[in-house]
Amino acid sequence: MSILNLISLPESKTLEFKEIMPDPLAIAKTACAFANGGGGTILIGVADKKKTITGINEPEIHILEEKIANVVYTMVEPTAAFHISIHNLEGKLVLKMDIFPGSLKPYHLKNKGVIEGTYIRVGSTNRKADIETLEELSRQRMNISFDETPVIDASIEEIDPKNIEIYLNKRKEVRDIPKVEPDAEFLKRIKAIKQQNGSVHPTVAGILLFSSEPEKYIQGAVIKCARFKGIEMDEFIDQKIITGSLFSQIEETIAFFKKNVKRGAKIEGIYRKEEYEYPEKAIREAVVNAVCHRDYSRKGADIKFAIFDDRIEITSPGGLLPQISISDIGTGVSELRNKIIGRIFNEAGLIEGWGTGIRRIRTEIEEMGLIAPEFKDINSFFKTIIYNEPLQKRLKFDLDEKEIMAYIQKQGRASTKELEKELGKSKATIKRKIRNLADKGYLIWVGTSQKDPSGYYELTGSKKVPS
Repeated sequence: MSILNLISLPESKTLEFKEIMPDPLAIAKTACAFANGGGGTILIGVADKKKTITGINEPEIHILEEKIANVVYTMVEPTAAFHISIHNLEGKLVLKMDIFPGSLKPYHLKNKGVIEGTYIRVGSTNRKADIETLEELSRQRMNISFDETPVIDASIEEIDPKNIEIYLNKRKEVRDIPKVEPDAEFLKRIKAIKQQNGSVHPTVAGILLFSSEPEKYIQGAVIKCARFKGIEMDEFIDQKIITGSLFSQIEETIAFFKKNVKRGAKIEGIYRKEEYEYPEKAIREAVVNAVCHRDYSRKGADIKFAIFDDRIEITSPGGLLPQISISDIGTGVSELRNKIIGRIFNEAGLIEGWGTGIRRIRTEIEEMGLIAPEFKDINSFFKTIIYNEPLQKRLKFDLDEKEIMAYIQKQGRASTKELEKELGKSKATIKRKIRNLADKGYLIWVGTSQKDPSGYYELTGSKKVPS
């Protein structure tokens, strides 16, 4: 991404602005946080709130470059990999520091040590890592996911043969994988059990997938379902805490959904087809995503499935992984937090293709004619919001606006000049239509200012025009 595009974005888990050289400790903390995550960029010489390019005096720029490099070399351990470049924008100098994702995690302040000096990025802030996060960073260094670690307190007897049978039947039906004898060797091969210090114990994945009471060993391994009256969390109409194996949790959550939403019927040909007010496939996909990708190492945190009059919210502990951003989801980018659970879900047909779940949710909702879903990564929680409001009811587009949206959707971006040429309309007409779409939240301008000749318009999130 170009530096001008970066400047147009808000601060995030991968981007930070500084108008002047910050305190060395602040640079060191950010370097640690970016290296422990998915990397990131610090821009010095840009005001955060107004996004104005203030610049750095030319005689000072190379001194500043040396100071920042020295901070990383002397204050961060292990030394984080970085690159510094200088850019001339509008006649002003901006220093760009790219810090790359590290493979030697956890990165920490040298004088504080690992326990007190490790920082991670949460939103646009740096936060000191807790013990659970430090353990996760150490696992990442060894390329081990939490779900393949052994549960020392549990014995192999916790694996329920009935749940293994469910898995074997599903993968035979969906993937045509021949059934096998579920003996100890098989359980080791699928990493449901693991040998540790001479004893064999279930792994976290083994407990979650095949134990009938996983919450005994994995705190918060439940789904809390609620149907609220109205659009706020003031009064319950129905609620249920769903336990059991992950396979049964998904099915029981879908049953709760069916029980607590409206159901109508429509005639297709000579047949009467019953239909819920939300697309069931989209809800199922969202529940599977929450169960598969949640952070089970966070003790006591559970999945919330909340039904309101106007929407369903599914909230899962563990935000997006550091290498993934909100703009990445639905584009085919995929990274598994729980490698064993993900593989077994894929074999059982619960995951159709890596990186396609969000796309399928959007497609199902679009086909039903509802407004676009929302996906939020907030304070280490991932939230999916699905509304039951028809898109046509909320927004009315004229033909020109539909053509503008369709063109930008196809091309990815467009300038006003491109749209004038493509639609054969006057500059005044295009500007008026664009302003209307921007006011409705469907278009966003990307550029250093509205007069930026290299600027362009993009669709906001997953917005699409109805056909």
